[in-house]
Amino acid sequence: MSEYSKRTGKSKELFKRAKKVLPAGVSYAIRALPPYPFYIDHAKGVKLYDADGNVYTDYWVGHGALILGHAHDNIISAVEKQLPKGTHFGFSHEKEIELAERIVKHVPSAEMVRYTSSGTEANMYGTRLARAYTGRNKMLKIEGGWHGGYDSLHAYVSRPYGRVESAGLNPKTTEDTMAVPYNDLEAATRIAKKEKLACIVMEPVMGAAGFLTPEPGYLEGMRELCTETDTLLIFDEVITGFRLGMGGAQGYYGVTPDLTFMGKVIGGGFP
Repeated sequence: MSEYSKRTGKSKELFKRAKKVLPAGVSYAIRALPPYPFYIDHAKGVKLYDADGNVYTDYWVGHGALILGHAHDNIISAVEKQLPKGTHFGFSHEKEIELAERIVKHVPSAEMVRYTSSGTEANMYGTRLARAYTGRNKMLKIEGGWHGGYDSLHAYVSRPYGRVESAGLNPKTTEDTMAVPYNDLEAATRIAKKEKLACIVMEPVMGAAGFLTPEPGYLEGMRELCTETDTLLIFDEVITGFRLGMGGAQGYYGVTPDLTFMGKVIGGGFP
C-alpha cells in the first residue's frame, strides 16, 4: 500500500474532496477501493490514465459497455457529427427507429424494442409486462443472479440466500419471488409445475455469480419448461448482449426467450 500511496498522490487528494460530497467518497459501491480509489483522467483504447499519470490495462471497459474500447475514432466522429444537431429532444426522431431496427435484426427474440434508462428499469418494466400478460404474480429467478436495483428481483443475490439483501427493502416486495440454483433444471421444473409463474428471469450466462456457463441442454430445458407451463422465459442479457455475439447468448446458444433485457452496452458508454 505504501507503493500505491507514492504513485497516487493526486488520487488521494481527490478522494478527500469526494468524501465531502459523495457517500463513502464514491458514486458506486464497487468503486470503494481501499485505501482509496485511483481517479481516471482520460482513456484510449484499452488503456486508462489516472490523475497521477499511471497507466492501466482496462479489462473492465465501462462495465463491459465499451466493446470497441475507449474513445474509438469512429464513435468520436459519429458523436461530433450529431452534437450540433442536438442530443435530447423529448420527441420522436429517426435515430430511435434506426437503432430499434438494428436490434430487431440481430437479436432473435426481439420483435419490438422498448427503450429504458437502465438495465434495472428494463427488468422492472419487463417483469411487470410478464405479470400483466399472464395474469400471474409469482416469479422465479436464479440464485446469485443480479438484475439491478429493482426491489422485487433484489433477492437471492448473495449468500446466505433468502435473507433481506439490503436495508430499506420491504420484505413484502419479494414475497412472490422464488429462486433455484443455476443449471438445476429439475429444481426449476418442480416449482414451475407447482406454482403458476408469470416468468422465469435468468442470465443465460451468470455474471456477478462467477460467469457460470450453461450445461448442455439446460437452456433448452428451461425453454421447454416455460412453453409447457405457459410461463414467460426472460433472458437478462445486460452482460451477454452483443458480447457473446451480435445475437447475444440466445443467438450463441440457439435458445430464444420470450423477452430480453439489455442495458448499457446498447449506448456504448453513453446514456
